[in-house]
Amino acid sequence: MAKAFPRRDILYSLYNKLSKICNVYISNRPTSTPVEETNFIVIDITGTMSNKNAYQEATLRIDLFRKDFAGGIEDVEGLDSLYSQLIVMFPIVTDKFTAISPRLVSGGSDDKGFHYLMVYADILTK
Repeated sequence: MAKAFPRRDILYSLYNKLSKICNVYISNRPTSTPVEETNFIVIDITGTMSNKNAYQEATLRIDLFRKDFAGGIEDVEGLDSLYSQLIVMFPIVTDKFTAISPRLVSGGSDDKGFHYLMVYADILTK
């Protein structure tokens, strides 16, 4: 019999853990953010959530957003600081899952006043 993938539990657990860095949104970037918000994180489980009988696996995507300087200039140091705060949390181990093997992927401008980096990681359920 198939085992239900604990998507909600994983996302809420990550929400609570990553909220120590800054504000976290689940699944999608908001269309607008408060003026005073200088950085935020978006988390989602992307692609296929595979059942391997003894465990399940999926891919986690973490987007790190940092407000641009005037003129749409990327705050490289600010993004690097967010990335550094995130990467030291790996591996992320809970009673329901483990997130391992973070991989940094270049982001860019979101054309809404922020630049972002993408981090992908593997999730294995218990």
